[in-house]
This record gives sequence, C-alpha cells and structure tokens, in this order.
Amino acid sequence: MADLERSGVGPDVRTPLWSRLARSRDLIVALTHADLRVRYGRGPFRIVKWVLEPFALLGVYLMLVTFVVDRPGMDPGLSLACAIVPFQLVMTTVVSSTNAITMRESVILNMRFDRSLIPPTTVATETVAFFASLSLIVLTMIAYGVAPTPAILLYPFVLALNMLFALALAFPISLIGLWFRELRVFVVSFARAMFFLAPGLVPLSEASETAERWLRLNPLTGLFESYRAVFLYGDVPQAIDVLVPLLFSVVLLALAVPVYRREQGQFAKVVE
Repeated sequence: MADLERSGVGPDVRTPLWSRLARSRDLIVALTHADLRVRYGRGPFRIVKWVLEPFALLGVYLMLVTFVVDRPGMDPGLSLACAIVPFQLVMTTVVSSTNAITMRESVILNMRFDRSLIPPTTVATETVAFFASLSLIVLTMIAYGVAPTPAILLYPFVLALNMLFALALAFPISLIGLWFRELRVFVVSFARAMFFLAPGLVPLSEASETAERWLRLNPLTGLFESYRAVFLYGDVPQAIDVLVPLLFSVVLLALAVPVYRREQGQFAKVVE
C-alpha cells in the first residue's frame, strides 16, 4: 500500500474516507464524460446518435422477430429483448475492458490517480450508453400489448445486478487485455459464446429439465430470467436467478480486485 501511495496510484489512507469517495466519484464522472465525448462527439447530434445506436446494433433483429418472423412461445420478441438488452451491457463492457488500460495511456503516464477506478469508469460509460437500449424493451412491450406491472419497480435492483456482473468482468478482463493483448479476440468470442450457452434465444421455461440444470450454471441465465420476470412475466425474480449471478460477481471481484490493485503500480511501464 505504501508503494502505491508514493507512486500516486493508490488511496492515501490519511485522507478522510468521505473525501476519498468524493474524489473517486468526481474522477469517474470526469473520465466517463471524456469517454462519452469520444464515442458520441460534440454538438446537438450526439443525443440522436445515443438514441439510435442500439437500434443499429439490435433493433433491426428485434423488430424482425417481433413483427415478421412467426416464432412460437410467449411474446418471443420481448423475451428475446430481455436477454439481448442486458447482454449488451455485459458485452460492451467486455469489449471496452480489453483495451481500457491501454487507451488511457496518456492519463496513466501524466496523472496521479487510483488506477483501480478504470474498470468502474468503463462500466459507467457503458451503462450510460446502455440506457438507450432500454427503449427496445419498451417498444417490444408496446408491440405485444404487455402492460407494466408493479414488478417493474424491482428493475433498479435488477439493473444494479447487471452492472455488478459487468464490473466483476471488467477487472480481470482489463488485466488480460493489458498482459495478453493477443488474447483479446478470444475473450470477446468467449463472452459471445456464453450468451448461446444461456437461455438467450428462448426462455428457460422452454428448455428441457436436463438442459435447465446445466443452463443454471451460467450466471447469465439468472440475469436474463430476472429481466423476463419484471418485464415479461410481471413477477418477482426467483431467488436462484438473483443469487447465482450475484455470487459469481462477488467471488470474481474478491479474486480479481486484489490482483488488479497489486499490479496497477506497473501500468505506466507496460503501456509505454
């Protein structure tokens, strides 16, 4: 810890906790604002780009399933939206995390700050972009005539779980992207594969009993089913659907954060 403090990459324990938290919050906000300027540019059209981006990425396929393709099941377009929308936050975080450290080379080399704020900043940036994707769920609810129920009030908790899951991935993937840059493409491909090893295209209720037992092992399953509970079924998410991704996230953070904090003092040497 003392080495980190002298290098300017760790917290100063002599500073009051509330002051350190406020400083960290302000830095995350500043870095996130800078990331969003790079992504969406400046001027009035950045809002238009923010709103239209999820339609360019996901909207066409969702509209095809909702209005053109005759798929069996309960409101298949909305069911699909409840999987690909939360996965969008996970996937964009994974992609951004693979170069989250290297893309901030100038900041790392010229600014004294706690480098462990880089993964939370990545998640904050992707969450801001993600909010526009929620319009896809709203539109598919309207298309199928699915009215919101009181269960939708639980969505902030489901969103928090979605963000925690993304944050848990951001820490180790940031290090992998820095240490093993040639593996970035495999990390992204593995994340995509996890979507198809979860009930993304069809809900868990349509899987066989044997398949359901295996799908439960994928933490994305609980995340997708939690979205379906509050938006599609109008019900409280099952405990297992919350506990599996929550436990996965907590364990991964407990393993990855200490490694990240130990290695952050070397970032300036690696990114040069």
